[in-house]
Amino acid sequence: MNLFVKEQGEGKPLILLHGFGFNGEIWNDIAVRLAQNWHVYQVDLPGHGRSAMCEYSLPILMEKLAVALPQEAVWVGWSMGGLLAMAMARWHPVRALVLVSSSPRFVRAEDWPYAMTSAVLQLFADQVQSDTLGTLQRFLALQVKGGEDARPQLRALKTLLKETPSPQAEALQGGLHLLQNTDLRSELSLIGCPALLCLGERDMLVPAAMGKVCQQWWPNLQTVCIKGAAHVPFLSHPQIFIELLEGFLNEFT
Repeated sequence: MNLFVKEQGEGKPLILLHGFGFNGEIWNDIAVRLAQNWHVYQVDLPGHGRSAMCEYSLPILMEKLAVALPQEAVWVGWSMGGLLAMAMARWHPVRALVLVSSSPRFVRAEDWPYAMTSAVLQLFADQVQSDTLGTLQRFLALQVKGGEDARPQLRALKTLLKETPSPQAEALQGGLHLLQNTDLRSELSLIGCPALLCLGERDMLVPAAMGKVCQQWWPNLQTVCIKGAAHVPFLSHPQIFIELLEGFLNEFT
């Protein structure tokens, strides 16, 4: 079984990649709006939603995406999906790149304080096999923590998890391993397509200060920060997000 991809709309291709533990359905409201002008592809990453599992290494995942999806597309990636979109823009032909609450490195280091500690990610990895649902619920709480209207956002995310196919435990382990071990900072200067990084002012997982640091390696990167947003700005502030996204896309279309 190949990747499951939900398509809608007509026009140039625009690909939406979800983050850890979710599936393409998290983009439903945004996809409907974008489908007015674009051919939108909502992807279930391997082991998530209705897609089969595969090895969770960056080369294998990029190969799966490259085979299933059109070239010269706009790639929009949230969180872990943004990491994959960055890799696609580095090694494959991409029209433009939009990163949402994403980072080239998700683990803190001496020269990179803009991330989670390795201990936090390792704790999730240790708990996934024994308590998959509980681990996901705790990760959801982190994603909305600190943001405006955090409680209704958390309820909405929990509802989405209940109403869509659960991710496989192996996919969650693979995703956490990817987040723990991938560092694309040295590749940023080699990404030549137009790029936008959208961050949440109150994000506890990807601090907003990271944006300006990335621009040191990546001069053509545009950054925006949505006030009051945590890790899921396209759900908490959908109108602001879509206006920023459409404004960026209109610059070169």
